Amino acid sequence: MGKYVLLFIGKFGILKTGLTLLISLGLYAVFFGFWGALGLVLMILLHELGHVVEIRRQGMKATAPLFIPFMGAAIFQRSHPTDALKQAQIGIAGPLAGTVAATAAFVLFGLTHNSLFLFWAWIGFYLNLFNLIPFGMLDGGWILAAASKWFQLLGLAALALAVLFFHLTFGPLLLILLIFGIPTMIARFRNDSLPYYQSVPTAGKVGMGLAWLVLVGYLGYASMQAYNLLTAQTALG
Repeated sequence: MGKYVLLFIGKFGILKTGLTLLISLGLYAVFFGFWGALGLVLMILLHELGHVVEIRRQGMKATAPLFIPFMGAAIFQRSHPTDALKQAQIGIAGPLAGTVAATAAFVLFGLTHNSLFLFWAWIGFYLNLFNLIPFGMLDGGWILAAASKWFQLLGLAALALAVLFFHLTFGPLLLILLIFGIPTMIARFRNDSLPYYQSVPTAGKVGMGLAWLVLVGYLGYASMQAYNLLTAQTALG
């Protein structure tokens, strides 16, 4: 029996995911308390599982999520799509799953009036919105890479502004993302003529662009609503 348990853990990476999740949970709890940290890691986990499900739906292999404290989590594809549209579908699966999770938390807040669920919803909306910045290896970069190389410049500008705006809080983290994303942006421009990008049909480009736009609009509105409610509850409490 024991060897089958070890085989299961080794095959699906549950042990690695669990250990890194617990480490992240402990570190986040210092800042958000246990229940706040639990919501944060759950939102990250569900987001990453969205990617994993889509990768496996496409018949490819991926590792289980690996949590990286204060950087979120990552999965590693063991094989890769043959065109940018399939990669975009993998990219958007995470924000879609994360948006559903955050919306569910918001609904739970509406049903229970428990501000903890409101905090979970807000952080879920925000994390998925941030991931949709079309730059580097963020999900938005993969999603809109199928549409046009020029979206990378839009993402570069957005991240640069965020570094300036949040320089006292998240500035260093955003700066790291900015620096590490530049090679991906350069590669996108350099490889624009390859079949990997040029084979994407117009319908695929338009579809991904519209899906990205709808998600950004919804998450932007939802995160503001959740934040305003959270601020109001804090003021009253």
